[in-house]
Amino acid sequence: MQFALTVPAIRDRVVQGALKLVVEPIFEADFQPGSYGYRPKRTAHEAVHRVATAIVQCKTRVIDLDLRAYFDTVRHHLLLEKVARRIKDDDVMHLLKLMLKASGKQGVPQGGVISPLLSNIYLTEVDRMLERAKEVTRNGIYTYVEYVRFADDLVVLIDVHPRHAWLLRAVTKRLREEFAKLEVEVNEEKSRTVDLDCAESFGFLGFDFRRLRSFRKRVWRAHYTPKLKKRTALLRKLKEVFRRYQSQPVDRVVQLINPVLRGWVNYFAVGDSNECFGFVKDWVEKKIRRHLGRSRNRRGFGWKRWSRRWLYEELKLFNGYRVRRAVAPKARPA
Repeated sequence: MQFALTVPAIRDRVVQGALKLVVEPIFEADFQPGSYGYRPKRTAHEAVHRVATAIVQCKTRVIDLDLRAYFDTVRHHLLLEKVARRIKDDDVMHLLKLMLKASGKQGVPQGGVISPLLSNIYLTEVDRMLERAKEVTRNGIYTYVEYVRFADDLVVLIDVHPRHAWLLRAVTKRLREEFAKLEVEVNEEKSRTVDLDCAESFGFLGFDFRRLRSFRKRVWRAHYTPKLKKRTALLRKLKEVFRRYQSQPVDRVVQLINPVLRGWVNYFAVGDSNECFGFVKDWVEKKIRRHLGRSRNRRGFGWKRWSRRWLYEELKLFNGYRVRRAVAPKARPA
């Protein structure tokens, strides 16, 4: 089954935006600390850092759940029940029903302004269950369960100690129970349990996460890099620009690819992206040199004809491949 992306008209987007302004502050008070997707003053980078912190604190057994077509399968009656617990205004509820009905018999319109808020409301009970799991297993300042959710992307991290092995089974069971109540289907093909101590990895928000021992301090740390398929998608997009504009001046090509590079690099400019950035930078530079050579009927990359400094200072090719270093999370004492 395929679902189309619903893009509301401008008038509908204005109405949804106004409704969101009214409803969002009410539900923000209910949302849990581990929820980051499309919330005010919360970013994907903060969600990534929360995962990295948990890995450093020895939470290395990971429940990586994938929800099948989540936005398209939200049950309207369950969502409206959740909203009605906090909203007592009949006009607001009627307007919300009309918006949901416009997207079909179930699901929320993925192109809608208010859709991310509604998707968070729908999964708040799952977050609350995970918060309770953290608290009932807490030992002083130490917690043995951590979770991070960004819209429908969820990972749960469990402490590595053998005495907490039961937690992995218990949390997995409770998660499936909560999703069953919401009639949300877990994609079994893409869902799995990962053990970072066995050199396994998992993906979250476009990053590949691993656990490595640093060479200098000989301590375990979180290692996260852009997923290969994200890098491949970027290069494919840039390659299409070079192909379509191969007869255009190089300045025009640079104007087109710079915003694409800037946006991609700004998102992945955390963690251990330096090696990936180096690959992308070298690839783009060679493509630009090829473009220059073809315009002059010359072969090769023109290493002597066009210096690297000329490419970045005169041609203004994007050169902001810098990783922003966050404060390293402290490991939990043994």
